[in-house]
Amino acid sequence: MGQTGHRFRKRNPPPAALQSGAPATADPVTGSTPGSIQAITVRCDGERARFTPWSVTSVKADHPIFSNFVPPIPRLIEVPLVFHRVGSQSADRADLDNQVITYLHIDSESGFAPPSWQSHIGTVLVARKDQKTLRPQHLEGVWMYCDHILDLFGDGEGAPTHMYRRQAFEEWWKDYCKEQKKLRRGTGGENDPDDWRAVQSPYVT
Repeated sequence: MGQTGHRFRKRNPPPAALQSGAPATADPVTGSTPGSIQAITVRCDGERARFTPWSVTSVKADHPIFSNFVPPIPRLIEVPLVFHRVGSQSADRADLDNQVITYLHIDSESGFAPPSWQSHIGTVLVARKDQKTLRPQHLEGVWMYCDHILDLFGDGEGAPTHMYRRQAFEEWWKDYCKEQKKLRRGTGGENDPDDWRAVQSPYVT
């Protein structure tokens, strides 16, 4: 698929909507494991039919994910996300698409993700490079912020550079949180992506 398709593809709804109200479940190893760091598993299209779109998991401090680069938008807004492919396999390569991860890798100047992050990505592990706890709501927020940036690219006025700073994201985040608190009624606690009752800023972890 060409790059243009990835910039203007119809957005996915937030994970909770894809789950029909079901909260994300934790993988067998959780953030409470001694010496572990909370991360999120973001599943590719083929696995979403059988599992929740994403779920809480944990990794060790020496996991190779922490050696990976932070993509442009997360770096500019100072939410340092890093990514690690888990090695998904499928006879149908379309099953390996992962639009959430593609959006999180868009370039700040062009609005396109690098070719290696455009298609056939598979399921991906996401963590914070600073090894702080990654909450599902924070990951969703950065993803939807990238989605918003893509909408601005679609207006044809070039890169929305005014969005590429922490203060801009913080202002957007406040409004997004307020909206989600009205729409989402989860009660599963801080690792339930549908529970926005007491969600803090990604900068308070």
